[in-house]
Amino acid sequence: MSILNLTVEDQIAILTIDQPGSETNRISRNLMSEFGDFLDEAERNTRLRAVILQSTKEDSFIAGADIRLFMGFKNKNDALSFSLDGNRLLNRLEALPVPVIAAIHGATHGGGLEVALACHYRIATDSSSTRFSLPEVTLGLCPAAGGSQRLPALVGMAKALPMLLTGRAIPVLEAKNIGLVNDLVPQSSLLQAAKVVAGRLAGDASVWKRKAAMQSVGSDAGQRKHESAGGYSNEQNGDRDNASDNGQDFESRLQNIAKAPFTLLARAARTVKGTVLERQPAFIKAEKEMQMQTRGSYPAPASILECVRYGLKNGMEAGLDFESRMFGELAMTPESRQLILAFLARRSARKNPSRKRPLDVGHIGVVGTGLMGSGITSLSVRKGFAITVRDRDYTSAGRAKQTTWYDLQHLVKRKAMLPFERDRILAEIRLSDSYDDFAALPMVIEAVVEDISVKHAVIREVESVVSDDAVIATNTSAIPIADIAKAAHRPERIIGMHYFSPAQKMPLVEIIRGDKTREDVVATACDVAIRQGKHVIVVGDAPGFYVTRIIMPMINEAMLLIAEGADIRVIDTAVKNFGFPVGPVTLVDEVGIDVVSHIMEEINPLFKKRGSRISQSIHRLYESGFAGKKNRRGFYNYETRRSKKLVNEEVYTFFGRKKRRDFQLNEIMDRISLVMINEALHCLEDGVIDQPRTGDIGAMLGMGFPGFRGGPFRFIDATGPKKVWDKLQYLNSLHGIRFKPAKILGDNVKSGKPFYP
Repeated sequence: MSILNLTVEDQIAILTIDQPGSETNRISRNLMSEFGDFLDEAERNTRLRAVILQSTKEDSFIAGADIRLFMGFKNKNDALSFSLDGNRLLNRLEALPVPVIAAIHGATHGGGLEVALACHYRIATDSSSTRFSLPEVTLGLCPAAGGSQRLPALVGMAKALPMLLTGRAIPVLEAKNIGLVNDLVPQSSLLQAAKVVAGRLAGDASVWKRKAAMQSVGSDAGQRKHESAGGYSNEQNGDRDNASDNGQDFESRLQNIAKAPFTLLARAARTVKGTVLERQPAFIKAEKEMQMQTRGSYPAPASILECVRYGLKNGMEAGLDFESRMFGELAMTPESRQLILAFLARRSARKNPSRKRPLDVGHIGVVGTGLMGSGITSLSVRKGFAITVRDRDYTSAGRAKQTTWYDLQHLVKRKAMLPFERDRILAEIRLSDSYDDFAALPMVIEAVVEDISVKHAVIREVESVVSDDAVIATNTSAIPIADIAKAAHRPERIIGMHYFSPAQKMPLVEIIRGDKTREDVVATACDVAIRQGKHVIVVGDAPGFYVTRIIMPMINEAMLLIAEGADIRVIDTAVKNFGFPVGPVTLVDEVGIDVVSHIMEEINPLFKKRGSRISQSIHRLYESGFAGKKNRRGFYNYETRRSKKLVNEEVYTFFGRKKRRDFQLNEIMDRISLVMINEALHCLEDGVIDQPRTGDIGAMLGMGFPGFRGGPFRFIDATGPKKVWDKLQYLNSLHGIRFKPAKILGDNVKSGKPFYP
């Protein structure tokens, strides 16, 4: 079956993209072949007046390349050939002697955006599903079909580099604001509007040829046009620090732990502006910033910046050729392979793992309006759920609506949302001071403080009013679901939903199956989380579940290292060198020393049972009034504003010695990373996770395990199970039983089988 369908109306060619058997259109060799055939015909047809590209998919223009293409490259020449072929096709499209209009609705990512950039005019729907990105950097790649050349020429360097270096998807209103899109129309009017534009441009060649020339020269023309429109100011692009101390969640106050380092590059990208000569120092500054943030672990951002610079210096044609060569080189790097595998794993976490049919949930009740409850309300209502939020009084319940308004207003200020849309969404939040308002709801999410007696009280109140079929989810980071469900008359409908803080932004939800939880309840919780835009993993019921459980040994090892004389800053540096976005000591300050102390108490019996050595220093700090960043008494000094934090030397007195001694970075890195990886192995062995992929997804999305290493189990396979076993045995001989390798690793070493076939 054909992917492209051609019709001609009034000498205007309408090329419709419709990939059979798929919800989205993706670039494949078959699509490229059919597109080449169309160009042959269009180049021969002297009567043609214009071309319109459109998609018939519900929410997809072109959602990028089929990822299987990238996995199929055997060598860099395969990747180079793919990129050169794509560039040749788009160069021919751009060179057609008639105007080409992209009529865009839905996801327009990667190669899809590159197709749109090669068109002479872009008209898009004003739908929230219409979004644009060049996400290749998150796969360890650079654009393959002109994205690094055409985007800067069209919208200017200051707008293009954040998209290129972060992979961030921008909504359609923002795309219009920066000049990426020419016009916005309702979805129902898209094709008709495209025909009107085609007729107008066909009648005045000077207009579209001038536009095409501006976006293809690779000079400052496009930048000067759009430099003042929209943009990525620090206020606009930065994430709001909406953390507050309510002690609800282990990850509370942690903003960026699981985000890829690419989001940190936008600051450097925004500095690149001015004329070509003036840009050179800024490029150098951007490169230094990237090196500092990625620590050389991610080669793609530097290569993308080099592609942009090369095109500016040598022109569009040379820039496209250079981009293809860079794509070929990057496609064969181990970092790219791991990031692509990580992408595939994340994509699997957007599908419901349960085969049971979920309940039909359109309206959710939320109990509690602290950081987590308000965050869950905000993310849910933005994804189309109606919300009834309950707290002790209407004023308290109003906090959830206030948080949602703040989140939506942030989008309005960025011109990514219209005010009427903000108000429409806010109208879907009902405030309540009574549990009776939950009576008809199919699902209630409890998000109160991490105190089992409070949770028991809420469970009893909710259960007394909802129907027998209603699902009751508890948001907890460490308390076993079986313990929480003891308060319920029907424990089979109780399930854990561990949202990570801030819930609006963090991508993962751990679904915790209690020992009595029904399978349809699991299916419903997964379905709701996925519709909220989250990735899900289903884990077993145990203290700390999976993510919190593997974080705790890392923190404990950092505390033991401090007690042995290691410098706090050196510990954080070593772990960041491994690839984590923040070090474990900074993490404790961000989360809160009091919260970590509480979680340590919850999980310690598990580790003590194995004979592991547990640091007591966190508890002593907590008892002495240290809470971390939130009360300015932590491992670092927060009394003065400095670009580089200073260590709070007073902390060392709680670890038995104030004098520091030298440690090798590799020793620290091995101890902290391997004690966590070993705990992930124990979780697989104990049945907390069902397979290595679940563990890798949870580690990457829940705690920031570096994507270029693929997660704990991919890391073991890449390093070699025998080598990891030997390192753990060596550390076991030096530091004790907490490094004793999990039995499952020994089994793999004996059998010679990797965790992934």
